[in-house]
Amino acid sequence: MTFKKMISKSLDIKEKEYDKITKNLKRGLLGIFAGITIFSSLYTIPTDSVGVIKTLGRYSSTTNPGLHFKIPYGIQEVNKIPVRSILKEEFGFRTIEAGVKSEYLGLGELEGGYVGPKLEILIKEIKNEGINVDPNENLNEVARKFLRSEYLQLTGDLNMADLEWVVQYKISDPVAYSFNVRNQPKTLRDLNNAVIKQMCGDRSVDEVITIGRADIETEAKNKLQELLDKYQTGIDVVAIKLQSGNPPLNVKPSFDKVNTSMQEKEKRINEAMKEYNEEIPKAGGEAKKIIEVANGYATERINMAEGDADRFLKVYEEYRKAPDITRRRLYIESMTEILKKTGEKWIIDEDGGELLLKKLDLGGVSNK
Repeated sequence: MTFKKMISKSLDIKEKEYDKITKNLKRGLLGIFAGITIFSSLYTIPTDSVGVIKTLGRYSSTTNPGLHFKIPYGIQEVNKIPVRSILKEEFGFRTIEAGVKSEYLGLGELEGGYVGPKLEILIKEIKNEGINVDPNENLNEVARKFLRSEYLQLTGDLNMADLEWVVQYKISDPVAYSFNVRNQPKTLRDLNNAVIKQMCGDRSVDEVITIGRADIETEAKNKLQELLDKYQTGIDVVAIKLQSGNPPLNVKPSFDKVNTSMQEKEKRINEAMKEYNEEIPKAGGEAKKIIEVANGYATERINMAEGDADRFLKVYEEYRKAPDITRRRLYIESMTEILKKTGEKWIIDEDGGELLLKKLDLGGVSNK
């Protein structure tokens, strides 16, 4: 007895029905196989990405955005690399939900004893980084220890500072990014942590928190890019932004007092400079005015003296020509000027002192 007859007899069906069932089953399996083949062969690359194709684990090609085919059944694999997007890594805090009203989880929330869904997201990230979390341990304390390892920095003057920052980057070489580094985000985070700690270790706490932030951003960006290029990661650093910098909480009140005093000092200096800038130009203007008045007075006196000298020379010239007439004219002119300034006038005889006119009101006549 053949295998087909045995199956037909055991299922109590005719051989023709068995052939029909077998044929439909083959068609179904073939359709499923074709569907799986087509489904595993098609892939789509988003507009901001490229596809890095691996054939049996080795790089074979790079595809652009759009719909593409690949060899199915694991022979070829596709890594979608977002080369046109700006990516970021956060240190000392996490963005739980981005949007118009973004939600963050950082030192402030954890120090307040926060426990909630945002904390669960951070705990999940901690587990993804391979850190064992004791289920019996306080999750808030676990998150605080994790973030503290990032934000707590030792400065060059042996002080401590709490520093939060963001590194923005883009993938410039998708092939190098896919094959030269095993865990790209963790490598980037480790290198960035090392660079920031080095930058802080070369500066005082005041530079880290206040006056040296711009220099730290620039130098850290250059140093991190140098390391990424050295390891051929295919990553370009766009920017490093220091979000906040504060002293540790137990010394923050004292630091705030010092900072307030420094701000008051700067305020007083600015006020003094403002008054200086107002008074100095004003004094300079007044000094210039006095000098101009003095120069004008000197010019006037010189011109008057020159005029008097010129008049004297002319009178002297006339005197030489007619001494008697000139003498009388000068006498009359002088007496005219003198009599204008006197009150009562008495006229007497020159020889005998006889009173000719007791009172002569020449002033009233002269005023008419």
